[in-house]
Amino acid sequence: MDIIIILALISASGMFSGLTIGLMGLGVDEVQRSADLGDKNAAKVLPVIQHSNLLLVTLLLGNTAVNATLSIFLGGMVGEGVIAGVISTALILIFGEILPAALLTRHALVVGAKVAGLVRFLMVAFYPVAGPITMVLDRVLGEELPSMLSRHELRHVIETHQQSEDSDIDALDRDIIIGALSLQEKSSEDLMTPCHEVHTVGYNDALNETKIAELKASGYTRFPVLRDDRIVGVLNIKELVGLMPDTGAVEELSAGNKFIHIRTDTKADDMLNRMIKGKVHMAAVTDQSGWVGIVTMEDVLEALVGHEITDEYGH
Repeated sequence: MDIIIILALISASGMFSGLTIGLMGLGVDEVQRSADLGDKNAAKVLPVIQHSNLLLVTLLLGNTAVNATLSIFLGGMVGEGVIAGVISTALILIFGEILPAALLTRHALVVGAKVAGLVRFLMVAFYPVAGPITMVLDRVLGEELPSMLSRHELRHVIETHQQSEDSDIDALDRDIIIGALSLQEKSSEDLMTPCHEVHTVGYNDALNETKIAELKASGYTRFPVLRDDRIVGVLNIKELVGLMPDTGAVEELSAGNKFIHIRTDTKADDMLNRMIKGKVHMAAVTDQSGWVGIVTMEDVLEALVGHEITDEYGH
């Protein structure tokens, strides 16, 4: 009978020890995300770990009580002294600490879900003792801080995840996600095409046969319209489709095409948001001296995917 009690106590010690390491090692935010995505095990474990201080005190009280009882029973079987201490320590260390901890650290969510009901019962049963201690911990330590990752940490997680053989994230997924996280680190000055490289048209330019052929051959679809060295509009190449030479004016054809002005320090994510809301594809980058370049939606998308986007014209 004593052997059965000792085995039961060792099992209980292992359960308390393993659950302490396993459940306390689970982040509430991580489990919450898994539960929101439909993980049934996470949904069962979440109510337990949300009361982290109460859970910790309950498991430690249980583990301490079981180990103390186990030492008493082992002392009664093998007697007092060094031998009893060595046997008791070895059994608790191997079967009550090491093996359960190794198991629970790898399968904490699955095992925790199976014993979630038992843990909740223990939290209620031990509450007369664990409750006051928990209240003190809550007051002294405050609420548990959320586990939040910085942009750099998220990028590292994505890169590491993609390199795994079991990952369902391919290289393009990685580049797009990392590109989106990096938009705030890039400014319009980083993405813009400098003014001296921009193909522009003049406000009063004549749309003769030579000019129309030049614009079509450029390979661009939108051209900033300049007046007194200021961008006053955007000429879209589609406006020239079917246009007879010398029958249209730049002023008229560009009047309905919108663009926005942005500063050189405007972040790429803010710029993308303004383009989407304003339904525009081009932004004029300006500083105190005037316009210094342009940024197109294509430029922002290139920053997003991390690759240059070119067409048959090389643009």
